[in-house]
Amino acid sequence: MKNSIKTNCKNLGVIMFVSMACLSSLRAQNMSDLQVYDESVFSNEDWLINNQNFIANIWKSEDGKSIVMSNGIISRTFRITPNAATTSLKVLSKQEEHIRAVKPEAILSINGFTVNVGGLTGQPNLAFLYPDWLSNLKADPLSFKYTGFNIGTPEKRFDWKQVRHTAPNVSWPPKGVKLEMNYQLTDVVPEDLIALAQESNIGRKVNYHDDFSTMESVWNIQTSKNHERSSFFNEGKPGEIYTPNNTAVFAEYKLPKGTGLVETSIDAGTDVSGFWGPGIALVWNDKTIKFNMRPGNESGSKNTDAWRFTVFDGKKENTRAGGKDNVDFDGTWFLRLRIEGTKVYCEAKPKAGKWKTYQAIDFEKEVPDPLSVRIGKLGKNASGDDHDVPGELVRLTINEFSAYGKIDENEVQKIKSKLSDLQNLVVSVNYDLYDGIPALSKWISITNNSNQPVKVDQIISEYLGIADHNPYGGYRGREDLKVKPNIHFETDYAFSAMAAKVANHQTVHWGTDQDYVTQISWIQDVPNTMRIYPDNGYHVNVTAGESFESIRSFMIPYDSYDKERNGLAQRKMYRTVAPWITENPMMFHITRSKWEDYTNGIDQAAEVGYEMVNFSFGSGFNPEDESEENYTKMKKSADYAHGKGIKIGTYSLLASRSISAKDDVVNPKTGKPGGFATFGNSPCLESEWGQDYFRKMYRMFSETGFMTFTHDGNYPGDVCASTEHPGHDNLGDSQYKQWKRLTDFYKWCKSQGIYLRVPDYYYLSGSNQNGVGYRENNWSLPRRHQLIHTRQNIFDGTWESTPSMRWSFIPLAQYHGGGAAATIEPLNEHLDHYEMMLVSNIGMGIQSALRGPRLYDTETTKAMVKRVVGWYKKYRDILESDIIHLRRADGRDIDYMMHVNPNLKEKGFLMVFNPTDHVIRKKIKVPLYYTGLSNEAVVREQEGTQKSFELDREYEIEIEVEVKPNWYNWYVIE
Repeated sequence: MKNSIKTNCKNLGVIMFVSMACLSSLRAQNMSDLQVYDESVFSNEDWLINNQNFIANIWKSEDGKSIVMSNGIISRTFRITPNAATTSLKVLSKQEEHIRAVKPEAILSINGFTVNVGGLTGQPNLAFLYPDWLSNLKADPLSFKYTGFNIGTPEKRFDWKQVRHTAPNVSWPPKGVKLEMNYQLTDVVPEDLIALAQESNIGRKVNYHDDFSTMESVWNIQTSKNHERSSFFNEGKPGEIYTPNNTAVFAEYKLPKGTGLVETSIDAGTDVSGFWGPGIALVWNDKTIKFNMRPGNESGSKNTDAWRFTVFDGKKENTRAGGKDNVDFDGTWFLRLRIEGTKVYCEAKPKAGKWKTYQAIDFEKEVPDPLSVRIGKLGKNASGDDHDVPGELVRLTINEFSAYGKIDENEVQKIKSKLSDLQNLVVSVNYDLYDGIPALSKWISITNNSNQPVKVDQIISEYLGIADHNPYGGYRGREDLKVKPNIHFETDYAFSAMAAKVANHQTVHWGTDQDYVTQISWIQDVPNTMRIYPDNGYHVNVTAGESFESIRSFMIPYDSYDKERNGLAQRKMYRTVAPWITENPMMFHITRSKWEDYTNGIDQAAEVGYEMVNFSFGSGFNPEDESEENYTKMKKSADYAHGKGIKIGTYSLLASRSISAKDDVVNPKTGKPGGFATFGNSPCLESEWGQDYFRKMYRMFSETGFMTFTHDGNYPGDVCASTEHPGHDNLGDSQYKQWKRLTDFYKWCKSQGIYLRVPDYYYLSGSNQNGVGYRENNWSLPRRHQLIHTRQNIFDGTWESTPSMRWSFIPLAQYHGGGAAATIEPLNEHLDHYEMMLVSNIGMGIQSALRGPRLYDTETTKAMVKRVVGWYKKYRDILESDIIHLRRADGRDIDYMMHVNPNLKEKGFLMVFNPTDHVIRKKIKVPLYYTGLSNEAVVREQEGTQKSFELDREYEIEIEVEVKPNWYNWYVIE
């Protein structure tokens, strides 16, 4: 049996009994309450065939120093002394260990401090983790400390009102086990807190700040004579440097006495210089020191070495400051020079990152007050001279600058109140492990038990040091050649795409581990860490007595490298953690809203067996119209449809339009709308218009009886720099607040039983269906072409999705042009094509956006549609089951896909299509492993005679299929 687990099956009943006993109380808080873990005691079946015996539970290690979550498919182990940290993540069938290095369980940026949650230090080698090292690992004294745990069962993330057909045996909330591990900040003094501060003003007074909104006269500007356009104030933008690559352009400011720290924020832009890279310098009478980024070299090439910063200590340049640190300069970076006693510390961090010291310059005496500071492109030895070869023009930006005093005792005393606030926080790290699938969810909750609000800027909710996967010594800039570990991650903070990996690009961060110095790559660029966090952060206030939750991540450690098997695992996860995706109503998108046209559409839908009618775009229906006349019409429309057994709804365009300068998202670079949003212009969902829009949508669905919603032009994640919109403070919280506004609405829709079609990846927040992935203009191609594209789209779009998660398109009426050759109307004149389009979609379990003024035009057309719908409903459960991808449509030969479900009477359902003008009869291999059949399969062609086949050692059978020209055939496997 594939991927079997070595087990002792006779003990399975004992483990299942312990699981029930542990979960019945929901209060296990002591290690003594837990049984000792034995990973060998589980079923040896393949969980994708029969997962009934893989029950999630919580155990303890034999030495009582670790907690183990396991369901017999995967396990995650947490060492809990002297602090808590993940020490194992294992795929049990392969005994594959994914953890190579211990990391914190989370990282919080809160009230200006960045603090680890849990974690252990002192691992001698980050390539692997010897078990006997665990006893020697230490707790970070400045981290949140583990205080205890609670056990329960997974809870509903939100309510789901089940009012329509779903897949058999779905469960909400999912079955499994929940582990909550709690942490608090203890044994920290105010001076320690300063070490955690990520805001340079902590413990210091602000002497000067400039955000370069204007060019203040306090700055002395030096530009290069090598180019007439060389400037620090380019095209009216203060702080924007435009100059040849290897030239010096900087601004100098005379510092007040007592300056203890200077800091600047930089976007390197197109700069690819080395010694002339953007940076910051301090000037004394007898010396100048400099700290600069090194995005490239003087030849104008991007820096591909592992050393990214240069420090000039007044005597010599160190081009390898900080050792190997192969960081990415594509985003915003902060550089600072911090004076403490006899040393000046050169420190840098990326946006949302942590400060790192790259070099400490020792003056061997108390550092005197610097005279001035320089920011910009400073040149070799901070001399301000140009290179002999200036190079090409580059553009970069100095965003802001601040000068602070030295540590002030009065300011330190103020930190005591901040420390008290942090010490009164309870940080809970939550994990859900589900029965029967190798999927685990994780999120952070922060409870504010202080008397003051706390500001949560960022939460890294998952941080794993993962074993290298196909590492290589040097990729030569070829990012596409880097192979990531065999684990799938995604979050509910996903948008702006129809594919999971793309939709999660702003939260799922594969990265390199710069502390892992023994890795095979000399420049340390192997993707071997995973961090989960929203790029733009949260930036929200949590009031006293309230709690705040991070986004949720979902993980599947794969047990195979087979694309189909991994896709089946991902689809199984969605059926478990978002079971509303198994709803799959047959929906007609009507293009006319006049009463006689509408009632005709409802009558036809009821007659042929369709279940929903949706007012399509272009129908003339306006859901934002709150007039009494429109509400009367909506209620009347809903009542008529309900009387016929049909649910109705509407289409609405959300973000891909412009409302007004007041309400649109504001460009952070220009301070005005336009020029940066995903769709060009877009309303801010937290503007007055945005808040009113959602008020209208809540009201409409609450009062009219509408039960389906196609929400187009969806929120793609645009930020907004407005400080006037009522629902967000500024740029920082704009993305999170808009996402929250939208997803709260979707979750409410789920609680009301409203079906959601959203062309974006909002499944985990309540959306039912997303597009399968198609080019809209292709529906203007000749009808025969559309058939091939339809089946190609379905083949390509269902590797990571169940059929019910996707919709395709059938243009009954003209769509984007194409004329008579592209449309089905008049329907009775293209009856064969109409049937082929229907079967190509619903035969694969895919509902289409069946869009037009009517479903049939003659009795003959009606009979065909009714027959096909009846066929679909008869085999609905198997047709909505997972797809095995066999042969992609290419127009040259038959193409075919098969549904499988080992839990149904019909274990398999093979759909075969012939796109050619001649009969095709041929033998094909049909893989039946995922049907659950192991020895014999009974096959019938349509409703014909059954025939038995013996499975070979590859779980395959060979059958002969025959398909008429430009037609289809189907085979049932039991």
